[in-house]
Amino acid sequence: LIAPDAGSGLHKIVPLKDSLQQFEMEVSGAIKCLVGLLESDEDMLGLLLTEAHAASANDEPIDPELHAVVELLLEDYNRQLEQILQEITYLQRRVQTKQELVAISLDTYRNRMIRMNVHISIATMCLGICTTAAGYYGMNLTHGLEDHPLAFGYAVAG
Repeated sequence: LIAPDAGSGLHKIVPLKDSLQQFEMEVSGAIKCLVGLLESDEDMLGLLLTEAHAASANDEPIDPELHAVVELLLEDYNRQLEQILQEITYLQRRVQTKQELVAISLDTYRNRMIRMNVHISIATMCLGICTTAAGYYGMNLTHGLEDHPLAFGYAVAG
């Protein structure tokens, strides 16, 4: 049947979806941080620790043009994080598709059960009607049909 496979996969999908959402939030936060650093030349200069140490030893200011190296590095990290964010979005869509497939298979299984229940109910009603007729003729009451030659055949044939 479809339902046991669908149920076993469902308990694996929910934690995966939660993990992807948490990872997406963390990557989005890292991207915002990188964008904030890329907007500030002073912050990028502050990341040049070796140059800052050498400049402070010589009592010279840091050359403002040196931030280009940091900017290139941060832009590359930003591009990589954007690619990771796109992969997360793709994986979330795949998880959503899998959830929809599981829901469809569960709906199909439930519809089969409902159809089986309807068939059983119809059979029960037919059996109940036949049993009612047999019970009526099986009572020890006199009603005049017990002497009729075709009454038994009508009762059995229904």
